[in-house]
Amino acid sequence: MPITVFKSGNLYFVRFSVNKQPRRAAFVIGSFTAFMKPIELEFCGPDYCAYISLPPGKYYYRYLVDGEVVLDDGPTENGFNVLKLGGSIRRVHENRRRLFRAIYGIFVDRFGCKRKGGPRDRLGGDLSFITDKLSYIRSMGFDAIYLTPIFRAMSYHRYDVVDYINVDDDLGGNNAFKELLRRAHELGIKVILDLPIHHTGSEHPAFRAALSGDPKYSHWYYIYNGDYEKFMDVKRMPKLNMKFAGEWVKGIVLHWALVGVDAFRIDVGAGIPPWFLWDLRNFINKPLIAEVWGDPFLWRNAVDGVMNYQVWEPLIKFLRDEINAEDFAQVLKRQLNVLPKHFLINSWLFVDTHDTPRAITMLNNDIEKFKAALAFIYTWIGTPMLYYGDEVMLEGGPDPDNRRCMDWKRVNGPNTLHEFVRRLSGLNLMPRRIIVNSSELIYYDNKFEVRLSNRPRRYGSGVLSGDYFIIKGR
Repeated sequence: MPITVFKSGNLYFVRFSVNKQPRRAAFVIGSFTAFMKPIELEFCGPDYCAYISLPPGKYYYRYLVDGEVVLDDGPTENGFNVLKLGGSIRRVHENRRRLFRAIYGIFVDRFGCKRKGGPRDRLGGDLSFITDKLSYIRSMGFDAIYLTPIFRAMSYHRYDVVDYINVDDDLGGNNAFKELLRRAHELGIKVILDLPIHHTGSEHPAFRAALSGDPKYSHWYYIYNGDYEKFMDVKRMPKLNMKFAGEWVKGIVLHWALVGVDAFRIDVGAGIPPWFLWDLRNFINKPLIAEVWGDPFLWRNAVDGVMNYQVWEPLIKFLRDEINAEDFAQVLKRQLNVLPKHFLINSWLFVDTHDTPRAITMLNNDIEKFKAALAFIYTWIGTPMLYYGDEVMLEGGPDPDNRRCMDWKRVNGPNTLHEFVRRLSGLNLMPRRIIVNSSELIYYDNKFEVRLSNRPRRYGSGVLSGDYFIIKGR
């Protein structure tokens, strides 16, 4: 029953727990909430627990299990346990800066394929191969990599996790990931880990226990009338109930934060209550980016940013001449008006992802339009994220065709965008006004002006330019 204390930076992470199963409820009460608001302990597998992050200091606490006071075996004062967390108190500054300059997204199984197979087979990509390519990634100006899930899971994409604490052996296991972290940090690259916590895999031990009727685990899922809630109605992906599984999830995220992961991308973030993501972000003190396909307004204060699909769709439609510049501008203006600036800055802009067709395919292999799309994500307000293979214009239709093996033969070929991406990475814009002029979207800051068109134009030289865009000094 003793507490467990972890330390990271200037914060302590404390796991309060009791082994005694409550008939009604168990709480921890302490000076960290002025003894006024008890924190309920939730079932965490072997025990009932709650995770709290605290600065250095002296704290008093005790448990209430079914209304009875329960104490740990440690020191006590006036009927409370005493917890001393050493260290000096430092002023906390809210993080309002840009978290990453540019992110390189990697579908782990397909970045370095080692064997042939079908589009839904495991083709052998692993973490050691990614480690070997970190210098290549850094050379294009990326200061972060985003990895699709690396945990032990049921499928090649690993969004159906069965063990959140261990790296899949097919990827090289825990040691391979620690080596990747070490080498990435040496090169100044941060590592963002994909967290599928909206749902688990159907073979996860907790879900198997829930299906068997275990009343403790059954609350972690939405099980009723012989069926259960699922992600996209996929039977192998049962949805988690954060009201009951939330503390367990906190433990998972804390584990990887202590290993050295720099930030987390929350899969199906729009399906997780904002209150839980807010609580998780404040607890873990690490950046969280949520996958949100619709309007990100509800998550503006819960996470540091979103994958900005609300901008991605009109960008592609505009370049395909399916909407006009005014329609595109209205989406951008609305976000400027309703979303905090730091939230927009840290939201990801992209031309494609592992959930969309490849941009070069959507743009009918028009390289000039593809370059215009890249120019936009590097110059509009946000954080550019390139999906692996964008630099060699890797093709692909809808899932799973958009997850083809990286074509390393193209890397040294004549038609690549490595230098173009490097030059975009050297730009630093913070647009403050949008203008629509016929088929052009125009935006600018004090140093640069960007013009984006869905009709070919004879633009001048500028800092960078193409048939459908120009970036020029002001």
